[in-house]
Amino acid sequence: MSSIIQAQCVTMQELNDLFIDLEYEKQQSKVSGVYRSRSFNQKNKKHLQLDEIKAALKLVDRTKIKYIYLMGENAMSHPEFNHILRLCLSLKPVTIYTDGGCINDKKARFLKRVEDEGNNELIFKIFINHYDEKTNDEIADRGAFRKAIHSISALNKYGFNPILVIKTTIPKNEELINGFRDLGKKFGFETDEINLEFVPDTETINEYESIELPQKHIAQLDCMTSRIISKSGVYNCPLLLNDYRGRSGGAISDFSTKCYLETDKCSICKSFGKRIYANNWDQI
Repeated sequence: MSSIIQAQCVTMQELNDLFIDLEYEKQQSKVSGVYRSRSFNQKNKKHLQLDEIKAALKLVDRTKIKYIYLMGENAMSHPEFNHILRLCLSLKPVTIYTDGGCINDKKARFLKRVEDEGNNELIFKIFINHYDEKTNDEIADRGAFRKAIHSISALNKYGFNPILVIKTTIPKNEELINGFRDLGKKFGFETDEINLEFVPDTETINEYESIELPQKHIAQLDCMTSRIISKSGVYNCPLLLNDYRGRSGGAISDFSTKCYLETDKCSICKSFGKRIYANNWDQI
């Protein structure tokens, strides 16, 4: 009898949720004294470019795509972000994951104008971990709380209904729910159940290992309906971005529909019992 334990294999049903990683490393200041030739920068861009995204969107079955997601560190600082947003929004509803750092009153007004140009909805998911400023900034970075609140207030002013993405070790934390509701009243934005989205903190693995859920929940993982495209290839889900164990192909034209749940993050995802990053309105 073999003692080899094989990780569970999951097969993607169909591609409904397309994630695009726009992670962008901000350029150094011109006064930094570092010289780089223009030709070198042009030929060695480490972020996805508009032409690459256009090519990828031509290869997917648009009739099956329900949402397009834009995410990544400094994604809204991407030099072609506005063009990418308009392109995606012309095809499907778009969800933007952000810490809110690039959203102010002027940007929110512009984003509302872009949404009004077409018929598809623009959804914002703002990362914020706690309703208390000091506690939140201890979890994230200094100033993260005010940055998130400022962006939420600006978006709310122009008719957007942003969703707060909260990392926690408890799938439905009543203390956080009540705290964010009080915070919403204080700053004048809605915090109904649909506005609070709890996602697992992947750095605290042990808290989820003891949770036992029915087998049927395994059919509701992100990798069942999603793929994320990035500069380095295609991955099964946002949690496994840049992890070789989650890489499913080099391009959207040849990615694998099978993936193996062999990482610690996969274990968390299974225990959580529902899609984490893909919009899951039907699971609320």
